[in-house]
Amino acid sequence: MQAIDYIASKLKSQKNSGKPWQRIAEVKDIFTNVILAHIPMSKNMPFFAKCRYMGLMIRRIIEASHDPAKLDDKDYYGNKRLELAG
Repeated sequence: MQAIDYIASKLKSQKNSGKPWQRIAEVKDIFTNVILAHIPMSKNMPFFAKCRYMGLMIRRIIEASHDPAKLDDKDYYGNKRLELAG
């Protein structure tokens, strides 16, 4: 809840008058519909999958910063799979 309060304090609100509960609702709406929108949310643990995926991304960034061998370039032609005829 502290993280949501902090993000709500930094949010430039355009929809509402800036009441605290409205800003928190707007932050939750952004997390639900904008950030990592391709990850579905469950009713039991709504942000668990998104938090886990963000943690994975952060972990890979930290590992890559410490060990250059962990870097991968998805756009590099050698990393592409090719379908060949026959």
